[in-house]
Amino acid sequence: MFAALLAFTAVAFSATYFITKSYARRQDSLARYWLQQGDNDLRSQQPAKAVADYRTALLYSHDDPAYRLRLAQALAADGHTSQAIAYFLNLLDEQPGNGLYNLELARLYSREGDERKAARYYNGAIYGAWDTDPAVARRNARTEFIQFLLGRNSRTQAQAEAIVLASGVPPNDVAARFRAANLLLNTGEYDRALEEFSSLSANDPIPAAFGAGQAAFQSGKFQSAAKYLTIAVSKAANQPAQALLDKTKQVLDADPNRRRLSSGERARRVSEAFQTAGQRLALCGAFKNQQLQMTVPATDLQKLYAEWSTVEPTLNEHKLAADPDLRDAVMDLVSRIELTTAQQCGTPSGGPDWALLMLARYGEGVEH
Repeated sequence: MFAALLAFTAVAFSATYFITKSYARRQDSLARYWLQQGDNDLRSQQPAKAVADYRTALLYSHDDPAYRLRLAQALAADGHTSQAIAYFLNLLDEQPGNGLYNLELARLYSREGDERKAARYYNGAIYGAWDTDPAVARRNARTEFIQFLLGRNSRTQAQAEAIVLASGVPPNDVAARFRAANLLLNTGEYDRALEEFSSLSANDPIPAAFGAGQAAFQSGKFQSAAKYLTIAVSKAANQPAQALLDKTKQVLDADPNRRRLSSGERARRVSEAFQTAGQRLALCGAFKNQQLQMTVPATDLQKLYAEWSTVEPTLNEHKLAADPDLRDAVMDLVSRIELTTAQQCGTPSGGPDWALLMLARYGEGVEH
């Protein structure tokens, strides 16, 4: 009887074991099936269906973090931001340093308009743990953080992040170096961007030249800009590069201090700039409804007009050619007119006034 009881117990145990294993396999199979359905629906841009699929998958696999991750991502895609945040926070509690969870939370808080929390979680993603290609994942997270900062006009912080990003790119990763150089350009780190693009000229000359030309233009290095932009347009049709080259040449053609110009040509440019500035002053006065000819000038425009009208009757190219100090004094007046009218009446979009404004803004920084 005892032996029979043992045999019966063994049979019962074996039957129970196999039934349990079969049930577990069935649950696992159903969980994987609904997970696949959810993935398909998410790829088909049907996040609501994907949410339902993943919830069903979780009925058969309660604790699998991969399933909860997918559900959180589907909730985020379907616009259920608060629910998605709750899921990701729970996941992050279990793995506090997980880079992906931090990145997803940064995106969600950015969507919610919570800049402080978004920045916190972006930093968590940048310095977090990643399962595959951690260096690349961290660079991508920093790149996204920079775009986030630019979208909120946090240019100074974006510049700092772009500098860190560029310094950490491997020399042999040309695509990543181009992305870093473009971020330096977009954040206003023009000198560093110029250096990065110049160093890439041996790898891909045309895009590198265009990037360097843009950086040089933005930093007021117009001769360098012309050199790089000429390369960019010489071997391929590049309308943006050509347009920027045309504007660069406007500045160079207006600059009376360029090297190897004759005194007569310098005088001609100064005289032309003086007349252009006078016309700009008159137009700005009319725009502001100000009478410029006043016995006692009171406004900035009136005072500038008084200076201009005092110089105008006696100014000629012969005097300008013979007197470098006079040329400098006249160009100083031109610069003050262009800067003041730009402030009060708006920046001209192009033409001679725009070129003179660039010379005024960059002053001694303009290459000669």
